[in-house]
Amino acid sequence: MTRIRRWKLLVALAVTLAVGTAPERGFAQQQAQQPQQLASVEQLKSQAFDALRSGKFDQSNELLAKAASISPDPSLHQMADWVSQFENQRQQFTAERHKQYDKAVSDVHKLIDHHYDSYALDQAAKACLLSDDKKAFRNEAWVDALVKQSIGMAEQFDKSEQWLKALRLYSDLSSLEPANPEWKDKLKLATRRIRLLALYTPGGIKALQESEGKEREQVDALLAPPSTQPSAATTKPAKDKDDDANNDAFKVDWHETVKGIKLEMLTDALKSARNNYYRPVDYRDLLLGGLKGIRALATTKGLEQTFPGLGVPAKRDAFLASLDKRVADAQKATTADSIDTMMENLRADNTRTVSLPEAVIVSEFADGAFAELDPFSSMIWPSDLEEFNKTTQGEFSGVGIQIQNDDDGSLRVVSPLEDSPAYKAGIKAGDIITKIDGKNAKGISLNQAVKTITGQSGSHVRLTVRSPNNAVKEYDIERKTIHVASIKGWLHRPGGGWEYLVDPSNKIAYIRLTNFTKTTKDELDKAGDELKAKGAKAMILDLRYNPGGLLSAATDVSDKFLHDGKIVSTHADRETPNSPTVAEAQADDNEISIPMVVLVNQYSASASEIVSGALKDDARAKIVGERTFGKGSVQMLFPLSGRSAYLKLTTSHYYLPNGKCIHREENSTEWGVDPDMTIEMTPEQMRAAIESRQELDVLRDVTDNPAPAKGEDQTLKNKAGDAKEAVAKATKDPMSSDPQLSAALLILRMQLAGAQL
Repeated sequence: MTRIRRWKLLVALAVTLAVGTAPERGFAQQQAQQPQQLASVEQLKSQAFDALRSGKFDQSNELLAKAASISPDPSLHQMADWVSQFENQRQQFTAERHKQYDKAVSDVHKLIDHHYDSYALDQAAKACLLSDDKKAFRNEAWVDALVKQSIGMAEQFDKSEQWLKALRLYSDLSSLEPANPEWKDKLKLATRRIRLLALYTPGGIKALQESEGKEREQVDALLAPPSTQPSAATTKPAKDKDDDANNDAFKVDWHETVKGIKLEMLTDALKSARNNYYRPVDYRDLLLGGLKGIRALATTKGLEQTFPGLGVPAKRDAFLASLDKRVADAQKATTADSIDTMMENLRADNTRTVSLPEAVIVSEFADGAFAELDPFSSMIWPSDLEEFNKTTQGEFSGVGIQIQNDDDGSLRVVSPLEDSPAYKAGIKAGDIITKIDGKNAKGISLNQAVKTITGQSGSHVRLTVRSPNNAVKEYDIERKTIHVASIKGWLHRPGGGWEYLVDPSNKIAYIRLTNFTKTTKDELDKAGDELKAKGAKAMILDLRYNPGGLLSAATDVSDKFLHDGKIVSTHADRETPNSPTVAEAQADDNEISIPMVVLVNQYSASASEIVSGALKDDARAKIVGERTFGKGSVQMLFPLSGRSAYLKLTTSHYYLPNGKCIHREENSTEWGVDPDMTIEMTPEQMRAAIESRQELDVLRDVTDNPAPAKGEDQTLKNKAGDAKEAVAKATKDPMSSDPQLSAALLILRMQLAGAQL
């Protein structure tokens, strides 16, 4: 018994000791493990941020999810959720891209099987754009065979004067072989012939378009996915009674296009180009290029309808023979006098043979001559001045509406502009302009519509407008000087003004810069003040599709975000009368210093590249999107004939702070501004993002969203119209249709949460 009691006592003591020491031992283990666990979380976060910086979103997602699983830190969980959301979206976009690639390849073979061989290369070029490895795609055997076949077809189209078909194939070949200069030269000539027909013989180009259009409809029908809609759904809307009315009154008369063009403008411009171009250029090259332009004019079938002399074989042949002599003269040209001699001889040759209008000869010679230099050097003739001023000065004279052509040829109002005569008159987005000054507007081109609606300030235009509810009203509107804003925000507020916060909860702002004009600096200052008033903590600067503009505006915009340092420098490749320049950022109390992401794509050019390149080199902003266009040349305007015309000439190239010239030469493999984070978008994704963006840009009247009547459901009221639904969707989920914007938001949200990116 004594032995048993002693044993029980020992067991009880052991149990007591065990119970007493277990918590102490667990606490000690926790104390020992906590630093190790914290170190593991920080290590995972660091690795995740490194992966995110290099665009490895899947790795970043996996690492942050793992870190969040062992840490209660709410900010870490929030970052993990953001990255997970983006990665899920990215996978959807990637899967869609691969699906589109597979369809494009399938469509190539479908077209070949149905004997639409000339259209197969279109789909091959599309597939190349969607492929993960473009070089490997081009080297595939079936692609190589298709390219060789298409080269032969393009040559046949050239010989048979089917220039729209030739143009399409040369464009595809340029896309598949961007470094091959042969396709660029052939594309340039085909483009010139089509431009000549469109300008001087609209009926000729229309016939080519109709022929091409019929075959294109058959191709589209073949490639279209099977329809699940009833056949009635494809029925075209009924025509208005005067849909077929002749719109000749709206056509741009070529006489107006060449009006005011004088021979001395050309001779002065050629001499100025020889002295001021950024690299050495010979009179010989300019004259030979000009003669190419004249030869294209004389050999483009269809122009004889407008210029009868070209329809007389003997006269045309004599003129072409004289051009051969002028080519021999140009080969020996060494002095400025050669220009005057050439033009006098050409004038005499023309008078003796085909008798083309002198203004036409001068215009086409200039087009050919300056095409030998680069795509950005050209003449600004008297008829071009208004449009040129509109893009650089940010203003024009008109009624203030954005318009587009619908598929059925209707002229639709996209949006009125703020404080414009059209907006004040009551014209709204979605309205159809049926008549302009009493003439049927159905089927006219945008250029025709713009030229007709715009006009001298103080003059009037009469617009007949049909609203979406089919109410028709006539407006007599006085044209006024319209200011075109270059700065836009995230959402156009009803009645005017912009909402800049794309992410109100995180105070992330969005500013889109459409081009660089003389008013851009003041507009940006005003927007910056509003960002400060709203308490913005970060911002996205969207430069996608921005073609550039004034160099001074680009340096002003860059200076708004930089405290000091070089912005951009310019210099020529030889000594010219134009001195090199350097632009430096200046310290300013009104700078915008919050974290930034700049969005760019392959259509961001010139001034856009100056801004994005300067901010990247300074590490002031993260650049997201795709490599920019590569337009690193600077043009100057040289006035001619009392400023009634100008020569726009490339006089230098610009260089980023790191010394890089981003200009893309014909055979370049490196150009533009490379993003810190590359996010590619397919053409379909780009279209969807643009459509979403357009909905948010529309200026709506405050009465477009009236308060619901008593007892009326608010949700149903808000859904009264597809446009309003699109706005609501885009506002609620800005990441749904734009992966580049989505990536920008992710970066800024992560930075504001403490991520070191």
